[in-house]
This record gives sequence, structure tokens and C-alpha cells, in this order.
Amino acid sequence: MWFEGLAPQSIHYFKDFQKVFLHHFSSNKKYKKAAFSLFEVKQSPEESLMSYIRRFNRVALDVPTCATETKTTAFTQGLREGEFFRSLTKKVSGDFEDLLSRAEKYINMEEAQKQKRDAGRKERGDQVAKPAERGTKEE
Repeated sequence: MWFEGLAPQSIHYFKDFQKVFLHHFSSNKKYKKAAFSLFEVKQSPEESLMSYIRRFNRVALDVPTCATETKTTAFTQGLREGEFFRSLTKKVSGDFEDLLSRAEKYINMEEAQKQKRDAGRKERGDQVAKPAERGTKEE
């Protein structure tokens, strides 16, 4: 449809076609993000650490040339105030993989606390969110 919509006799050489084609379809191209886009990712007040890490990593995939220190700094800046954030400020990690390894302990703690709260609600007869509903709310 696009090709048939071109003005008659407007393409004389392949270079002409290439230029018009790329200009028209360049909006469909996925552009790589700059490292500063990582600093825009923030953990929301009710968001779990695991959900924040997933979201951060999805954005980080679009920034392939980001230095590990920048990635670590952006991740830490996006964290909400809490035990994990305090832990990172006490012992700074320059390696993102080490940071994720440390995060695993806090994710386990969050999950244990959530299970305990859910058990308490169940005992009181309150409605407990199903795991699928919990994931949607957190993400």
C-alpha cells in the first residue's frame, strides 16, 4: 500500500527508493536508550523488590553500552527508602551482579513477610489476594 502510494516516476534509482523507504519506516525502528533512562526507573511505594528488579532489567536491556557502575547507581537511586536501600548505602557495591545477589536475601524476606501477613488475614477472615492478583498489583 505504501509503495503504491508513491508518486509516479518518483523513484529513478535504488538509492532513491532506499532513502524514501527508510524515512517512512524509521518510526518502526526500536532505538537504543541512553544510560540516563535508567535513572527514570523508580520503585513505587507498594512495589515489591522483585517487581522493581524485573522492570529495571527490562529497561536496562535497551541500554547495552551502559557501564556497570552507572547501572548500579541508577538502580540504587531508584530504590525506595527501606532496609535494602540502607544496606546498599552502608556497603556500596560497584558490581551489579553482586547487588542482585544481595537483593535476593531481601526478596526472600519480603516474601516471608507477605506470607505471614496473608496468614494473619486468613485467620481473621479477611480476603487474601490470590498470587496472580498479587503479581498484577505489584507490577
